[in-house]
Amino acid sequence: MRVTEGGVGQLAVVRPPSGGFPRHSHDEYVISVNFCGLERVRLDRVSFDVSVDEFTLYNPGQVQSCTTQVPPDTSFAAVSWYVPPAVVESLTGDAPVDFERPVVRSPHLRREFLAAARDFRELTSDGLPAPAESAGLVQERLVLVLSRLLDLAAGRRARAPEPADTRIAAVLDRLRTDLSGTPRLAELAAEVGMSREHLIRTFSRATGTPPYAWHLSARLAEARRRLRKGEPVADVAHMLGFADQAHFHRHFAAAYAITPGRYRRLSQINI
Repeated sequence: MRVTEGGVGQLAVVRPPSGGFPRHSHDEYVISVNFCGLERVRLDRVSFDVSVDEFTLYNPGQVQSCTTQVPPDTSFAAVSWYVPPAVVESLTGDAPVDFERPVVRSPHLRREFLAAARDFRELTSDGLPAPAESAGLVQERLVLVLSRLLDLAAGRRARAPEPADTRIAAVLDRLRTDLSGTPRLAELAAEVGMSREHLIRTFSRATGTPPYAWHLSARLAEARRRLRKGEPVADVAHMLGFADQAHFHRHFAAAYAITPGRYRRLSQINI
């Protein structure tokens, strides 16, 4: 994974060793295009296929996973753009929006995006700040791509619906506020008066993913935030309740196609 960061967020060339990603989520909007092959995506509770001429558009907090099919002797790769919500809201007059369509087909816009992403990476390939004028021009091109995608696929964000079962809302609050380790499902279920099996089934229906997987995704997203701030890998692993650095390393690399240490180093270089 190669990461470049600037005023419009992070751009990364993603090459997951396994050819896909397990369930995970991001704090940012994620805009991606693939270089080759077919991607089978599961987003929240729906599944769909993505070809090379299409963008995938994920909203902050959406739970995503994928498998891929590529020609023989070819590995899956994609360019992903992690866009902070503030950048999106700056284009909409501070109005929160969601991408209502997770897939947009636009070969022309794809070419524009890849060209701008390539130029953006090349400007900072030596780890030094790019000239302000050059960086500004490339960022402007990326913002124009984002603006067009918003026109094509976004709608005003409705108030987030609460899970049908208020007990699941209580479990979600508990999980969000304690990222220090793996939750004990029996305790969570007992706190809201449910059996363990009923909790798993109801939670999965409400969120699209089981409690353990949801909580692991939230812990990894928090790890990503902490690493970007420069916190040591060992400290992050300990504070978020991973058994050891190897355990943390394995889950982080599976979710983001980069090791925690490398992600931390690249984030610091690009500040």
